[in-house]
Amino acid sequence: CKAPRPVVLNCSLVPRRAFARSPLLPAGEDLSEEALQRQELGKRAHREVQVARRRRREADDETVLYRSAEVAGFVVSSSEEGDQVQRQRRAIDRYLSAQAEALMDAIVAKKPLSEVVDFSLEVAPSIELPQPIAGDGVFIKDALRGEISAGTLLAFYPGSVYMPHEERWLGGQGPMLERAGQHTSSHVIGRVGGVLIDGLWSGLGVPASEFDVDDAGLEAIVASRLEKESVDSDAGRQAARSDIEAFCAGLKEERRSCAAKVPWPDHRGDPKRVRALNPFAVGEMVNHPPYGRAANVMGWPVDLDFSKGEAHRRAAPNAFGLRPPGAPAPGAPSPYTVVMVAAETLKPGDELWLDYGCELLDLEDIPVWFTPAALRGDARETDARASPALAIRDELHAWRTDFEARHGRKPTRDELMSDPVSSALFETFSKYRKLGDL
Repeated sequence: CKAPRPVVLNCSLVPRRAFARSPLLPAGEDLSEEALQRQELGKRAHREVQVARRRRREADDETVLYRSAEVAGFVVSSSEEGDQVQRQRRAIDRYLSAQAEALMDAIVAKKPLSEVVDFSLEVAPSIELPQPIAGDGVFIKDALRGEISAGTLLAFYPGSVYMPHEERWLGGQGPMLERAGQHTSSHVIGRVGGVLIDGLWSGLGVPASEFDVDDAGLEAIVASRLEKESVDSDAGRQAARSDIEAFCAGLKEERRSCAAKVPWPDHRGDPKRVRALNPFAVGEMVNHPPYGRAANVMGWPVDLDFSKGEAHRRAAPNAFGLRPPGAPAPGAPSPYTVVMVAAETLKPGDELWLDYGCELLDLEDIPVWFTPAALRGDARETDARASPALAIRDELHAWRTDFEARHGRKPTRDELMSDPVSSALFETFSKYRKLGDL
């Protein structure tokens, strides 16, 4: 996806095997051909249903955010490029960036944050999730008006930032984090476009021999990499060359060197100091909602404005995870962050819930503790594990209903089949009908 979308936590290294005894995966090896077919179809149906539901949640989130942006005066201009959805997302970007900058300006100026926001947060043990597994969560401590409206920026997600080309060049998320001394991705959140933020803080000092090289050295490194991965296409060569060039250029930047005017944020990556400097930098502590509950906050990518001066760099909640020789940990201040935004009206005592999105993993890789967040409102959701055929039918009906609401007419077959989500739902729906389940 190329357009800005809400962000999700990456759960890939969390304990797994959530569905080892689910109805989709019956025990025993002596299954008939039809039973095996149903089993595989059930796995496919489960994933397609979760993808469709997640897209609906994201659409709901964007609707809430755009309405809030409109009320605040951040409206779409007819002269802007792109379709209506793209223009609305840019309005949301401007709206949330303005809120983030207002908070950062107050922090830098050491003004009372009550001049900017009328609520406060508290990190405390989660009440609705099982302890001691769940640990702490984030709560609304107080609100001057008794409640917080949807669309309000609530928190920043602090941590170490890894650029997409860095992850790719270092062999993927797992190998990169292991090299950075981080053995879990339980607090890694991903922005659209590939930027990763490790909320537990990690980092990697990169030897000069890996990035301070001439053109001949670059060619040798690329050739070695392509040979190792058995890649011989021009597209693969160009992709590798682009990644290593960006990798080298980033680590050579003055702002990331040991001679930088601001070599690290003032908090040095210490969570206590992070929160002392910015009481709203607690996004990494927000839990996934318990079973049957909807998320009440959403994540959105924001790039902080460092052009305002060195003080804004020193106050940044994030730092680059990779650093050149001599550069101190945790790394240079990074403008790339994620903000947590209220998805509905919140009141003091409410715990914040963020949809982690682990349903997008393969079925056998979903963490044991995870259940997909419910849709907000009174939408009925059929259990995709217990009744996969009915869940597919319901999601296909929901897609058609949403299409009719947006366009004022029924979709054509071409429109149904050209949408990757609806076409996958329809194909699985058709298979269940052939089996007689629908």
